[in-house]
Amino acid sequence: MIDNKRAGRVAAALVVAAGAFVAPAEAQWARVHEQFYLPAEHNWVFRRNYPMADRLFNAFDYGHAILYEELLTKPNAPATELEVKEYDFITRKLLVSPPRLPLEEAAIEVEYVKLAPEAKQMFEWAHILHRQIYDVLGDERLSQADKDREVAAVLRYYKSRPDLAFSSLPKNMELMEGQYYSTAFREKYPKFNGLIWGYHWLQVGLYEPLLTGRTPEARQTGVTATVARFRQMLENAPENMPRLMPMTAAIAPAFTERYPEAAIIFDNLHSMHDVISDILASPRVPRSKKREEILRAAARYRDNTSFVMTVPEWREMTQAMGIQNMGGPAVGFLPEFPRPTVERGAVMQHGAHKH
Repeated sequence: MIDNKRAGRVAAALVVAAGAFVAPAEAQWARVHEQFYLPAEHNWVFRRNYPMADRLFNAFDYGHAILYEELLTKPNAPATELEVKEYDFITRKLLVSPPRLPLEEAAIEVEYVKLAPEAKQMFEWAHILHRQIYDVLGDERLSQADKDREVAAVLRYYKSRPDLAFSSLPKNMELMEGQYYSTAFREKYPKFNGLIWGYHWLQVGLYEPLLTGRTPEARQTGVTATVARFRQMLENAPENMPRLMPMTAAIAPAFTERYPEAAIIFDNLHSMHDVISDILASPRVPRSKKREEILRAAARYRDNTSFVMTVPEWREMTQAMGIQNMGGPAVGFLPEFPRPTVERGAVMQHGAHKH
C-alpha cells in the first residue's frame, strides 16, 4: 500500500512553493541568491499548451529531491527504501497524477539543502533555463527566427549568473565516472538510477517534437508520443530504461544542431546530478566530506578549464555510446525498444581524458 507520508511530502512542498520560501537558518551563510525567470510573453506557454508534459516535470522535481534527502539522511537504509518504496510511490502514484504546480524542492530535501545550498541553486537555475526554452519552442505565436532570438536571450540571461551557470563547454566522462566515489549510486540502486536517466531522456527529448513538428497538430502529437514513450520505459523496469546517461546530441539531434550551447549545458547538468548521487551514496565519502566533494564537483562543472573536451570529441563520444543504450530516439521511434549493446551499469571508456 502506498505510504501516505510520501503524499504528504508532496502536499507540503506545494504549500511552500505557493508562498515565500524562507531558507533554513543553517543555510543562511551560503552566498547564492535565487533569481526568477527572464520576463517574457512566452513564459508558462508550455504549461498552457502541453499541461500533461509540464506536470511530469513537477513530479521529476520530487524524484530528485527525495533521492538526495534519503541518501544523505539514511546512509545505512536497505536499497529497497529507494528501489521499492519510493520507486513504487513515484511510478504508481506521482507520475500517474503529477502535481499541477512546481514543487519547492527545499521542503522535501531539507537536510540536503542545509548541506549544499549552492548546488541546489545551480540545479534550480538550470531548470529555469529548461522551462524557459520549452516555453519559447512551445509558443505558436513565434516564428522560428523569433524562437532563435528568444532562446539566445534566455541563454544570455542564464550565463549572467556565473556563480550558478553550468559551463557551456562539454565535460568528459572522467568527471562523472572516473572519481573515487563514481558509480556508487547506479551500482546500489539500478532501478532508481534508470528512473532518473528516464527523466533526463524526457527532459531533453521533448525539445525534438517541438522543433521537428511542422504544424501545431504535429507538435502536439509528437509531444504526446514522446511522453508515452517515457511511460513505456517504466514497464518491466529497469529493462527498457537507459543503460547509459542520455546525451542531448543523441536524443535531440535537431535541438542540438540548432542550439548546441544549450545542449551542452543540459548534458553537464544531468551529469552533475549523477555525481551528487554518487557522492551521497558512496561510503568512501564520509559525512564530514560530502559538502566539500559536492562543492568541488560544482566548481568543476561551472569552470571552462577542468575536464573539458572539444565539441567534436563530445559528439564523437555521444555517437560511440549508442542511442540504443540511452533509451532510444525521442521521435520516429519503432514500437519495440532498441536492443542495447552494453550491460546495465556500464562505464564509458574513451580517449585521453583532459583535466
